[in-house]
Amino acid sequence: MIDIKDEIIQRMKLLHLHPNVIREFEKEQRLNKSESPLGLLYWLTDDEIKLVKKFEQEHQDLSVYHILKSFTRDYGIVYDLLYISKDEEKWETDRENLKYGLVMSYTVSAFAECGLIKIKSINGGLVREY
Repeated sequence: MIDIKDEIIQRMKLLHLHPNVIREFEKEQRLNKSESPLGLLYWLTDDEIKLVKKFEQEHQDLSVYHILKSFTRDYGIVYDLLYISKDEEKWETDRENLKYGLVMSYTVSAFAECGLIKIKSINGGLVREY
């Protein structure tokens, strides 16, 4: 039986996140964010940490493991909170989706929504394709 932390680390590796991102999560439970358009990596601001904590409190069966921050013309700043369900039965399907660049995300914008998004790895980080 794999615990959720090990599953998150496995997913980070499948997503080709920079080794420092994986190490910081593994050692300190520190989350990183990738910013579009280049997938550059940064630590979370205090407000972003609050955003994650609020989401996890409202959805206690979900854990955030990475954030995408995009700057859009129509909606301004958009956050995609990549998350994992604590329900192990969903993990195999989620890992299979990762092979195609599909991840579960809670999107924070003018229109908050939850579902699969398409991402790609770039510069050790991630960017949203759609």
